[in-house]
This record gives sequence, C-alpha cells and structure tokens, in this order.
Amino acid sequence: MKVVKNFVVAMSMKSEFAARRNKLYRIAYSWCHDPALADDLVQETIFKALKNASNLRDAATLDGWLYRILYNCWHDYLRIKGRNVEFVEMHDEDQADHSENYQQSQIVKRVRASVEQLPLPLREVVTLADFAGFSYAQIAEITDVPIGTVMSRLFRARKNLKNQLLEFGSDDLSEFKLRRVK
Repeated sequence: MKVVKNFVVAMSMKSEFAARRNKLYRIAYSWCHDPALADDLVQETIFKALKNASNLRDAATLDGWLYRILYNCWHDYLRIKGRNVEFVEMHDEDQADHSENYQQSQIVKRVRASVEQLPLPLREVVTLADFAGFSYAQIAEITDVPIGTVMSRLFRARKNLKNQLLEFGSDDLSEFKLRRVK
C-alpha cells in the first residue's frame, strides 16, 4: 500500500520537480562547472525526490528539501571521487559578436571564474544565497551547518569575490560598474 501511496504522491509532485529543474541545474553547475555532471546531479536529485516524495511533510518546504537532496548528491559525488576532482574551464563559443554582448559576457565570465576560485564551502553558500535566493536559515538547513557559520562563510565569500572583481575592474574593462543583483 505504501508503494501505491508513494507513486500517487510522486506523480502529483512531478510537475513541481520539473518546474524547478533549471534552477537546480544552475546551482549544480555553479558547484561542479561540468554540464554533464550537473545534469547527472539534477537527475539523481529528482529521482531521489520522486522516490521519497511521500516523506515530504510540508509542500511549502519543497525548495529547501530539493536543494538539500542536491547538496547531498553533490557531496556523495565528492566522497566517491575524492576531494581532488579537477575542474575544466568551459568557454562559451556561441556568443554574438556585438560589443555590448561581448562586454557583458566578459563580466559574466569573470564573475563565474571568481566564483569557481572560491573554496567549496564558500562557493556552496554564496550560490545558494545569491543565485538561488535562499535565506540564511534555509541555507543552514540545506548545508547542515549553524546559521553563524553560514553568515561567516557568506561574508568571506562576498569579500573574496569583491576583491577579485575589483582587481578585474582595474583591467582594460574598468569602465564597467559591477553591481550586486539580488
């Protein structure tokens, strides 16, 4: 009977999971910088969520629950592959030749490169806060660390990013103003 109940709940939640797939992918990609791995992590997340859909007590916590599953899948991957995973920088060759698009792509490229250089715990927290829009309490729940640790990691990550991007601003693209978008 539990199998039938789980199946019914999973089918009713399937569209909810599909609607969040792109956001999950963006966060997974920001952690691993590999499109295939990010897709695998999201697929594993959705598979586990469908499998355990009946365990979700409150639909209002669906986002946090999904990101926690993604976070666990990511750490499972790191545990299996070891901490010395080598990441390859990806280049977007499909950008238009328009100068405005080029300049914007250079800024985006630099921000991505700066985020990639952050240590993993800082990168996870800053992507959950600034890319996914989670609150400190939600990030603490997802990453299973105290809220004070989330706050200090987020502070250090933003300070590190600011310093890196200010160095970027002193290069030949210094006419661009970097602003925080939340």
